[in-house]
Amino acid sequence: MRIDLHTHTHRSGDSTTTLDDFIIAFRESGLDYIAVTDHLTIEGAIELRQRLGDAVIVGQEMRVAEGELIGLFLAERVPPGLSAARAVGRVRDQGGLVYVPHPGDTVRVSVSLADLADFCRRGLADIVEVANSKVAPDGSIPAARAIAQAHGVALGAGSDAHVETAIGTTYVSAPEVGIAGPGDLLRSLADGEVRSVHFDPPRPWRPRIVPPTSRPQA
Repeated sequence: MRIDLHTHTHRSGDSTTTLDDFIIAFRESGLDYIAVTDHLTIEGAIELRQRLGDAVIVGQEMRVAEGELIGLFLAERVPPGLSAARAVGRVRDQGGLVYVPHPGDTVRVSVSLADLADFCRRGLADIVEVANSKVAPDGSIPAARAIAQAHGVALGAGSDAHVETAIGTTYVSAPEVGIAGPGDLLRSLADGEVRSVHFDPPRPWRPRIVPPTSRPQA
C-alpha cells in the first residue's frame, strides 16, 4: 500500500495542478492513499475526496509562528498566523494529526530542527516528514529522521507535488490495510518504509483562476 502524505492542487495558488489533472495523476501513480494539503484551504481536498472517496485524506498546510505545519483528517480550515501550540490544538480538536513538513529545510518556510525537537518532546508532532521530493536527501532529512526516532514519533513522506507529474514520487510503502482514520494511518506508518525520488521540476506557467470561494476570509 502506497501513501503520499503531502500534495497540492491549484487551490494552493502556487500549484498548477487542476483537480481534474490531480485525479488523472493519482490514478496513474500507483498510490492507494493521498493527502491533499493545500495552503490555507481544505476546499480542494474536500472536493477530491467527494470524487475519489476514501483514498483522499483531507489536509491543510498552514503557516504558524515557527514555520509550517500540516493538519491531516481535517473537517475545518485552520487559520494562519497561530503559534504552533494553538494550531496543534485546532487540529486535534477535530480529531486530526499533526504532520511536520520539510523540517529544517532552509529553501522554504520550515520548522527549524531545534523547534522540531522541542515539538517532539512536548508531544506536538504526530508525524515527521523524513522524505520530500523537493528536498535533497543529504540536506536536513537525516537529522529530522534522527529527532523523530529519538522521540518515538511516526515517520512520514510526501512528494510536496505542485505539478501533477510529481504526485507519488515520494511515498510510504505500508502493509495492506484500510485507512479510515488517524489511528489506521499511524499503525500503517509504524510498519512502513519510505520510498523517495528527488524530483523538483520547474512549474510551467499557465493561466489559472482560483474560485473566489476558495480564498480564505480574514
